[in-house]
Amino acid sequence: MLSDAVNAVIGDIYCCALDGSLWQPTLHTLSRLIGGVGAAIVPTELHDSSLRFGSAHVPESDHIYYNHMWRHDPYRTHLAGHPLPEGEVSDISFLSDEEMARSPYYQEFLNRFDASRTNRFYFTDPSGPHFAFSIQRPLGQPHETDAQRRLRLMLGQHVCRALSMSIAGQQANVLAHGFRELCARLPNPTAVVGQDGRVLFMNDAMERMLGDGVIHVDGRITCSHRASARQLDALVHDALHPAPDAAPPERFVMVTCPSGRPLLARAIPFLPDGRDTRSRPARAMALLALHRPGSDMPDVTDALRLLGLNHSEARLVQQVANGFALKEAARNIGVSDHYARTMLRSVYEKLDVNSQGRLVAFVRDLPTACPPPRS
Repeated sequence: MLSDAVNAVIGDIYCCALDGSLWQPTLHTLSRLIGGVGAAIVPTELHDSSLRFGSAHVPESDHIYYNHMWRHDPYRTHLAGHPLPEGEVSDISFLSDEEMARSPYYQEFLNRFDASRTNRFYFTDPSGPHFAFSIQRPLGQPHETDAQRRLRLMLGQHVCRALSMSIAGQQANVLAHGFRELCARLPNPTAVVGQDGRVLFMNDAMERMLGDGVIHVDGRITCSHRASARQLDALVHDALHPAPDAAPPERFVMVTCPSGRPLLARAIPFLPDGRDTRSRPARAMALLALHRPGSDMPDVTDALRLLGLNHSEARLVQQVANGFALKEAARNIGVSDHYARTMLRSVYEKLDVNSQGRLVAFVRDLPTACPPPRS
């Protein structure tokens, strides 16, 4: 059963994940619990200043170490050739008392702060920071007891988790700021949604679009029309939670609002199409973008003609890409609903797509400036 003092310092360690300024007093208390005179978090890559924390009340020891004394660090020499060392290492296992007596690292550096030998544990969590957790032993007491060693290893694991949490939080803040800026600059109605489907932030264009069946309820963008709401919810869910080893989800849907004006919705996951989960962020997010018919859509009929569509088929596809339902698109180009469906099947075959959503995705990625087709 852990003592109250140990439980208290574990709580303090996780407070450090939220406030890095707490590492100094926490490491100071932690080192005393383990029988040391100091503790430090040393990044494996010395340029990583985000992982530099020490227990000293004044930054003098850290300044001396990172300025020049790291070159004399015996661990650095001992672990040469191991770019990512892992596990427990104690200097007593590779440095004799005679060598320590000649070492400027011990005599000119550690001795200045009443410290002697050190014990370290190197952490190399693939998804977290790479660093060493170091405890400085007091002069005249070079060896730690078995109980102190077990406590050091246990507390070191908590230090590793807290650092991982801290770095993940910093990265999330940076990503959130970047996504907010991206969302604000897009001209179309756009929102960034989190793992639970709730809106993290939306741009002004999205706020202006609210109404006519597009609503913001319980933190989610949805539609008052029940069937359209189900389509939109499914679109966002598939973007946030793609099934393993499945084909990429359909990322375009056409939903109809109470006014009768159709709405084109697109969900873009902030995830790679691959199924390698190691490359995914801890929490999924997606960009939800909306497009109303009548908004300016570049004319891509020439590009479609070059891809083998005839004049009527290209005009029909242009109408569908503008967000019109097939029946309305047929009326706009002066053909029957039946003939429009026949043309659409021909378009699917020529462009190798199998749904209106994929057709719209294909069309919106086409170049808009193409030479006219040859007669």
